[in-house]
Amino acid sequence: MLNYITVFFFLFFSTALKVSAETKLYMLTDDKCMYCIVWEKQIGKIYSKTDISKVFPLERIHINEIDKLKKKTLFNTNITPTFVFYRNDKEIGRIKGYSNPEMFWWQVDEITEK
Repeated sequence: MLNYITVFFFLFFSTALKVSAETKLYMLTDDKCMYCIVWEKQIGKIYSKTDISKVFPLERIHINEIDKLKKKTLFNTNITPTFVFYRNDKEIGRIKGYSNPEMFWWQVDEITEK
């Protein structure tokens, strides 16, 4: 019984620590980008309902707005869409472009499991 309680608290607090770290998913987008439009239809409309969105909330940034950002050098790309994952102000991964939902979620899993 004691072992189960210990395991429960370990799992609970290790998960809470991961979630409490400041995390964000930035999406560099453009209204005229065909792949951004497809992503919005296939993933964007459901992203906020996923578990990953609770850990990595999505913030869309229009490509023309990068120069106004304080951290504009962090994006360092002109490819849309580009998805940049941050944890505690440090980039942990990046997805350039979009092809299909399966590939996107596979790449998300690869980045977020680090």
